[in-house]
Amino acid sequence: GNVGVLTGGRLTGEDAYAYSKFARVALGTNDIDFRARAHSAEEADFLASHVVAKALDVTYADLEKASVVVLAGLEPEDESPIVFLRLRKASRKRGTKVVAIAPFTSRGLQKMNGSLIRTAPGDEVSALEALAHDGEVALDGGGVILVGERLATVPGALSAALTLAGTTGARLAWVPRRAGERGALETGCLPTLLPGGRPVADAAARVDLGTVWGTTVPHEPGRDGDAIVAAAAAGELAALVVAGVDPVDLPDPAAAAAAIENAGFVVSLEVRASAVSRAADVVFPVAPVAEKAGMFVDWEGRVRPFEKVLRDSHALPDLRVLAGIADEMGVDLGFKTVEGARAEMQEVGAWDGDRAPFAPDLSAARSAPADREADNSVTLATWKLLLDDGRMLDGDDYLKATARAPVALVSAGTFDRLGLTAGEHVEVSGDRGSTTLPVAVADLPDGVVWTPTTSGWSAPAGSVVRLAPKGAQA
Repeated sequence: GNVGVLTGGRLTGEDAYAYSKFARVALGTNDIDFRARAHSAEEADFLASHVVAKALDVTYADLEKASVVVLAGLEPEDESPIVFLRLRKASRKRGTKVVAIAPFTSRGLQKMNGSLIRTAPGDEVSALEALAHDGEVALDGGGVILVGERLATVPGALSAALTLAGTTGARLAWVPRRAGERGALETGCLPTLLPGGRPVADAAARVDLGTVWGTTVPHEPGRDGDAIVAAAAAGELAALVVAGVDPVDLPDPAAAAAAIENAGFVVSLEVRASAVSRAADVVFPVAPVAEKAGMFVDWEGRVRPFEKVLRDSHALPDLRVLAGIADEMGVDLGFKTVEGARAEMQEVGAWDGDRAPFAPDLSAARSAPADREADNSVTLATWKLLLDDGRMLDGDDYLKATARAPVALVSAGTFDRLGLTAGEHVEVSGDRGSTTLPVAVADLPDGVVWTPTTSGWSAPAGSVVRLAPKGAQA
């Protein structure tokens, strides 16, 4: 039972279901988390209480009909391009008002004819609270609030978004960046959630699922991704199962890589060689999406099945490998094909009992940044661009060439205070390394720098970093 399971965003719904069941039935643990990114217990509570098993609560069509759409922790052009295109269409055709709680007016916000609520990282809670009384935005029952995965990094922000929805009557939707996240949520790849939205803490939900599975289900809520990594680093895990996770995607890549190296026994299921597979004790190559059938679930909760494209491939999907491992452990996973897994998922269905309560513990909310001793210290705002240096673009140089050139953005006041020159390269450095980028001016708050998150630069938003002309850092 002392085994952690980390899954990433590449998994189909059927594969995610297999990992969820494998963790509970074969490994006897609820230590499983699909969030290979910054996450929080508040986010897990939010997903379990207000997102899972709510199919088509808010749809693309609703976005086009909305009077106002508020974006929080979400830059659609980079993080959900189809949402971006629908909002651009709605703003042009129907006059939908798009409002972004963000550090600056992005290119995408301009294209959506949107307006900015200029917000420094960490101040999203105040911005959300103020919207309830903002007569200019006029958020009401005809409005929609879209929250992205980045809101999980701001303590109290998801709670504030729920309160805003309740106060104004606006509908709320969660829009993850990765294709597999909603499906992983629905299939229970969370330490507090079982397939179909069944809370781990609910005895009736465990019995209901155990009836279909023909076994008992672990009753103790598991460790989340951060806690699994910490346990691996401390040598407390007997084994670690990793699927579709790159250490650079985790909140502290260096610590994650060291933890994987330090884990007692590492099993990697991966499409191609990675930092995890190089450190693993056992590696199982698995099929990429084009070489298997499956489904993805989009942010609406809409199921999008697809058939196998490259029919001559004999590569095995994750679920078939997991079924084989389970067999060797003397456990019958219950299916060995995509069709079998899908049939069982339909049999399990959605939980019709009480949803998990939303009662996050916000007592450990992040404190204000420490006093800045050096006058070149600024607060970091950051997110991933749609096209960056991620490994999925390896080998596709023509697509890479269409990416926007990364830049560091600051306000005119910060630009002048630090004595910067237009177009010069600046070094942005923090506890987790540094990056060098050309600098430009945008409408950010003073004392904030925005840089894109890349594989080589992944300091968390809200960090205090140092900014200076290249070569001028102390």
